[in-house]
Amino acid sequence: MSSFCVFGMTALAARAMAEDEIGWTVPDENGARRRQISREERAALVDKRAEELFEKRAVRQISPAFDAPQFAHEWLDIARRSTEVRGGCLMVRGPKVDSKGAVVISKVTGRPTITWLPYKEIAHV
Repeated sequence: MSSFCVFGMTALAARAMAEDEIGWTVPDENGARRRQISREERAALVDKRAEELFEKRAVRQISPAFDAPQFAHEWLDIARRSTEVRGGCLMVRGPKVDSKGAVVISKVTGRPTITWLPYKEIAHV
């Protein structure tokens, strides 16, 4: 079972989200109709939106799931060398707990709900 991954935001993910958001038309001056934009104009809009998303968007899963924490650490090291990464943290699958510390039980299955939790490494001495 793959139970480790990296959460954060990368510049590449922000750019992909910005490209999905920005189309090839924008409202004209009076706002009644839409007009086509050039590649250069779209590229400038995408760059601006990607910067905003990278700085302000909530972190999300940016890596595939791994079987061991060292693989997730290696993935994060490579990602940091190849692109900008914000908030890269290792997460592990575990039981979801409520505000009082009790394990949340699924109403459908009757079993504990599993979610991504921050991974705390245990130092071996």
